[in-house]
Amino acid sequence: MSDQVKQIIRQTVLQMLTDSTSQKNIRKMAEKHANKVHFVPIRYRIIGGILQGLNIKFGNFIEHLLRNIVEADTGIKVMPDSGKKIKLFFTQETDSLIDGYITERQLPNSPDDCSKPFAQLLDRILEIENAATNEQRQGITKDVDGLFQTDNGMIVYTELKYNDDHDTGKFVDINRKFIKTWAGLAVRYRIRSKNELLPILYYFNPTKRYGPIYTPSQNIMRGSQLFDRFLHISYSDVDKYLSDIGDDPDILAIFDKMYNTVRNHQL
Repeated sequence: MSDQVKQIIRQTVLQMLTDSTSQKNIRKMAEKHANKVHFVPIRYRIIGGILQGLNIKFGNFIEHLLRNIVEADTGIKVMPDSGKKIKLFFTQETDSLIDGYITERQLPNSPDDCSKPFAQLLDRILEIENAATNEQRQGITKDVDGLFQTDNGMIVYTELKYNDDHDTGKFVDINRKFIKTWAGLAVRYRIRSKNELLPILYYFNPTKRYGPIYTPSQNIMRGSQLFDRFLHISYSDVDKYLSDIGDDPDILAIFDKMYNTVRNHQL
């Protein structure tokens, strides 16, 4: 793994820790717990709150890190919209079509394999949008987690997630947003065939919780799969560095300082 990627990981982790363990954040945590009756001493509740916050931030950190890794990789071309919140446009017909697809996939008689319905959905979206005018489309702002182009010209849109561990409602929302963002990107990049814009729902951790209910298996990648297919950077190198970075002296020093600050804080 390049020193550039190591530096990206290390600096992002250090910044996240510095913000979470600052005097300002500790005071905020102390005020939050000051009037709560609990058998756990307040100093340990503060530490627990900081650690819980870091755990939540880590998911966002992974998404940010993956965007930076893709940008640093020499084997692909990062598109200007990658990692940005942009306004995308598609028709009300497409919007309703996607909502209907999500609902249908929840019905008991819906086929287990969603490959054919999903492919038909994408084809129908392109059919609708290629026949529509700009006046018929409505705008909606979406986060484009990852967008890059391969050597053969195919554009790859990736919805990046740390873990496949979301609750049922959130999982539905992720897939809905994933498909609607693809539809908007298809309009934006004047896509004529679904093979020109590949949608990938990517989980950094390989653990599987949900099956291919809304998105077929060929459009879901986990762990090393995205790296193996598209990137020159090794997934195992990134994974190992993330596992080892907790032993970095600078990071250990931040946690030690945070513990001492909370312990000595006038609560």
